[in-house]
Amino acid sequence: MSQKALRSPQYINVTAAANTLSTELKILIDGTLRYTINKNTTAGSNVIFEWAELARDYFNLSFSGPYTIPELTVRLQIRGFAGANGTGDPSENIVDTTVKAVNGWGTFMEGSNPSIPFAPRTSPAWLVCSQNSAGQSQIFVPIGKSGKSQYMQDESQGNEITNQDYSTTDIDIGGEGEITEVLKINRIDCTKYGTGTQFTFQNKFGMYQDIWFFLKEVKKLNRTSETFQRNIVNPAATTSSNNFYNVNEPAKKSFNTEGHQSNTFSSGYYPEEANCMFEQLILSTHVYMHRPKGSTFEIVPVMVKSSDLVYKTSLNDKLIEYTIEFEDAFDYINNIR
Repeated sequence: MSQKALRSPQYINVTAAANTLSTELKILIDGTLRYTINKNTTAGSNVIFEWAELARDYFNLSFSGPYTIPELTVRLQIRGFAGANGTGDPSENIVDTTVKAVNGWGTFMEGSNPSIPFAPRTSPAWLVCSQNSAGQSQIFVPIGKSGKSQYMQDESQGNEITNQDYSTTDIDIGGEGEITEVLKINRIDCTKYGTGTQFTFQNKFGMYQDIWFFLKEVKKLNRTSETFQRNIVNPAATTSSNNFYNVNEPAKKSFNTEGHQSNTFSSGYYPEEANCMFEQLILSTHVYMHRPKGSTFEIVPVMVKSSDLVYKTSLNDKLIEYTIEFEDAFDYINNIR
C-alpha cells in the first residue's frame, strides 16, 4: 500500500461514467466517512479531485517521547449520478481505493502526487535524507547515545513505515532482515559543551527524526508588555499639606506582560551531505526540544525562529556549522484559559 505525502497536493482523476451528470468523491479516514464532494460533469469528461488538504486535518500530531507513527488510512470512493449535484441514480463505483498517508511533503521537482519514499528511492529504505559519499544513509549522534531511526519496509510487507532501535555503541544498523540497506551512525564527541542537545522534528517523509546540536547554547528571555499613564493625584489632599500625590506610587503601570523564551544553538561540524537535514528542520511544522530537567529531560514544543538557511559547502565554508534560533511554542507565563 502506497504512502502518500499530504503536505503536498494529492490528485485523483477519473473519466466520468456514461449517462451521468455529476461525479462524487467520498473520503473515509480510518474507516469513518468525513467528506463527500460533488462535481457536475458530462459523461466521458476527465474529473479531478484534490483530497490531501481535507484529509490532513485528521492528523493528531504531537510528540511526547514514544516515536509513534503518524499516519492515516484513507479510502477514496468515486461514483457518478444520473442527475446534477449528486441527484438521481448512482453508478457503480468507478474508483474504490485505500492508501496510507503521512504528513510528509514532496518538492516541486519531484512532481505531482508525491509518495514515500520518493523516486528514485525504492523500498525498503531508510527515511532520512543524508547519504555519505558511499551512498549510505547516515545520521549523526553523540558518543554513548541510543535512539531510533525510521525506515520503510518493502512491498511484501505492505510498505509499512516503522522505527529501528540503535544502541549506545552501534555505528551502523540494517544490512539484513527487514531492511538490507545499511544506516551509518556517525558518532560525535561533544563533551566540550556537555552531552549535546537533541531535537526531534517531523521530516519530509512524515516521520519523527532526531537531529543533534553539538556546540554551545545561548538562552534568552524576551518580554512584551503595554503601559498606561495613571492618575495618582489624591483628591482628598488638604491645601496646607501640598502632598497631592504619593511619590512611591507609580504613575506609569504595565499590563499584558508576557515572556517568550528562546534558545540559539550551534550545530557543530557536519558534512555537506547533511545540509538536507537542516533544510527539513526549518521547513518542519512540528519540532520538539529535549530540554534538561534535573537528572532527566522534558520534551518541549518549539518553533524554528530562524527563517533563512544559507546552504554551506565545504568548498566555500571549509567547516560547515549552522546557528539556528528556536523559540518555545508557548508563552513563558502560563496563560492557557
